[in-house]
Amino acid sequence: MQFVRFICALLATNFLAAGFPSDTRAHDIKSCKCEASCYTEEVENVSCTDGKARFSSHGLPHPEDPIMTGILATNQQFPSVHNYEFEILLSPRLAVSPTPTEAGPVGVAVNGVPIFDPSTQGPVNRATGKRPSALEEGELDVCGGHAGRGDDYHYHTAPRCLIEDLGRQWVDVEKKPVGYAMDGFPILALGWFDRDNAVESQLDACRGMKDASGQYFYNVKTTSGWDVLSCLSGRPQRFARDRGQHREDRTGMEITGIPIRFAIKDSTRKSYDRQVCHVMTGMLQGEQVLQTNGQARRVNAEEGALFYCNRSCYGLFFEADKSRAFRGRAIYYDLIDTGCPEGFAISKLEIFQAYEGPLQKRKGPPGTGR
Repeated sequence: MQFVRFICALLATNFLAAGFPSDTRAHDIKSCKCEASCYTEEVENVSCTDGKARFSSHGLPHPEDPIMTGILATNQQFPSVHNYEFEILLSPRLAVSPTPTEAGPVGVAVNGVPIFDPSTQGPVNRATGKRPSALEEGELDVCGGHAGRGDDYHYHTAPRCLIEDLGRQWVDVEKKPVGYAMDGFPILALGWFDRDNAVESQLDACRGMKDASGQYFYNVKTTSGWDVLSCLSGRPQRFARDRGQHREDRTGMEITGIPIRFAIKDSTRKSYDRQVCHVMTGMLQGEQVLQTNGQARRVNAEEGALFYCNRSCYGLFFEADKSRAFRGRAIYYDLIDTGCPEGFAISKLEIFQAYEGPLQKRKGPPGTGR
């Protein structure tokens, strides 16, 4: 009898040491990859064939979600319409060992917006072996996302605005997914509205667990940090295709915006005769700005607007050539207004002072030269 008690105690100790609590609450999550009602209105063409759920989206969340607002450091990209096609495994399987995530997509939310790894594309920190966190770098908006280098809006943390839009009934009562990982397993947000549903202490190293019927799922962190998943428990799959187009500068080169310290207060997109104009207003802070006279001026706090309509109508910052006249990086404001669509009034925007000096060749298009 004492031996049996010893074995039970030993098993209980090992169970707890493995990271599993002694008191867990069973959940029955909703499995509905093939049901249009389990996606938002931004998702179209839901179907299931050949072992996969398929759907398409334009890659933007609900129009009333305050995307891009609250960002402190931006790469001057604008959330644009894309043409996504997604494929999610209907019957994913757990792999022998988890796969670490890398900077890039790891899944998709139920509104058709991609979900990315928490890190940025910045250089790896030699001390930690990790890239910078998009959240910690101040690059994310109040919804947990931002526009990437391809003007693709995506989340780096739990899609907070989406989860609030879905509501308690969806998330904590019906226990429906808020997204899917690229290995096919669903992503839930149990405990977001109802703390009695919290499963944080039951999650494995990848932020996953099984429900009462053995279905594996990930669960986002419902408190600050809002992690989605830490690794992939299943085998990663190619799950998305995109036919979106890149913006171009007036020289015809694709624009990949440089990062600047610009706190975004508001972001809008509006159509003008089949052209879409993007505008972000905010505060430029702690940047060195090249002036027309060749000198650099330190900007501590200055309000203004970044905008883009087409290759002949935009106001963006580009990196200036290095010069003995100043130390470190300097940026210049390239203002092009020769082809703005009718109805788009630049005069109503509080724009930055345009650079009109010698051509700048190091990065981006040359200056206006006016």
